[in-house]
Amino acid sequence: MEYQGISKLDLKRRNRMQILKVIKECGPISRVDIAGALEITRAAVTIITNEMIEEGVLYEVGEAPVSLENLQKGRRKILIDINPNYKFALGVTISENGVSIGLSNLMPEVLDKNSMYPTEETSYEEIVGFIISETNRMLQNSCLDSSKILGMGISVQPELCSKMKVYFKDGKLDFTNLTETFESKLNIPVICMNSISALALSNQEKNIAERFGNYIFLKFGKNINMSILLENEVMHEYVNHTSQIERIICKPCGGAKLSGYPDGSVKAEMTKDAIIAKYTAVLSKEDTPVFWEATEGNPENINYKTITLSATKGEKKVLAVMDDFLECLAMLINNLSVAFFARYIVLHDFFMNEWVFDRFKKLVAEKCGEDIARKIRVSRTENNMEFSSGCAISIYEFFYKKGGII
Repeated sequence: MEYQGISKLDLKRRNRMQILKVIKECGPISRVDIAGALEITRAAVTIITNEMIEEGVLYEVGEAPVSLENLQKGRRKILIDINPNYKFALGVTISENGVSIGLSNLMPEVLDKNSMYPTEETSYEEIVGFIISETNRMLQNSCLDSSKILGMGISVQPELCSKMKVYFKDGKLDFTNLTETFESKLNIPVICMNSISALALSNQEKNIAERFGNYIFLKFGKNINMSILLENEVMHEYVNHTSQIERIICKPCGGAKLSGYPDGSVKAEMTKDAIIAKYTAVLSKEDTPVFWEATEGNPENINYKTITLSATKGEKKVLAVMDDFLECLAMLINNLSVAFFARYIVLHDFFMNEWVFDRFKKLVAEKCGEDIARKIRVSRTENNMEFSSGCAISIYEFFYKKGGII
């Protein structure tokens, strides 16, 4: 009879992975406390961490601070932490906002970044060329070669998948072409992911006490996308099909109609085209003069800046459209929060300045309660910081999951 067990390398990687996880969650920590957290011997932790220190994966921070009341005799605890500059990660996000690329260390602290804003005519080859040239520039400027790079994480917004030659295969997004293209040209490992899930992962709270529980990530744009993290793992149904949210009803009474969707659906009420159509309907030199002047009377100039300018000047018809959208969003957040026991909700690309966000939270508190209003947060990775989602998945996949064994 043939027996199969875990190899020594797999066991080593698993032990190191668990130690890295504890350090990541707790920050600088002693070997004794790591042993206690993992319920393994201090001697085992010492052997493993000393090896990781020799490799440069970890480093000794110094003695743990103690108060005079708790001062103990004997040797004080030595804290260890992850060496943030042991390796570096490249991240790319390809979305309707543009192509965002950046370089970070393991913290992750941003070392370099740049963006490209392609049009519908921009080709796949041009986007790939930009990413490759920027990668080479960043590595050269930072005096790094491929041996210091963990890998590259690429996140692609679902609407851009076809353009980037990413297709569904066996019910999943197949990134093989994209992965092979960059691995062959850059000679580094590459991992790809749906950008909505990647952005959700990169928006987890840094404070470990805040990371437990479920949270919801919502992205506004031509389509509304959602990712749900259940105890820090992406909910399976929303790994690839992040637009499923668009069938949810957010305005049950008198909602807009759209073929193939329920009346008052997210798709009909809250997507970019639906919102622009509503603001276009109230664009008038007589009734909304501020709005008219800001847009030069052209619906193509309707954006969050011209809308906010008009709203803050008190133009009632613009405010009515804004509040209608905010009420739909409030209802959606309330229903999702209850359905998924969400600890908090992150809004991405909703373009709310402080005035709009404050108005929105007051509306949520009034309609849904203070407890729901307190859960709402704004994304940390908007605009030219979206690449950090690629860095996050690269660091997780090529560093933590491998226990720092590169």
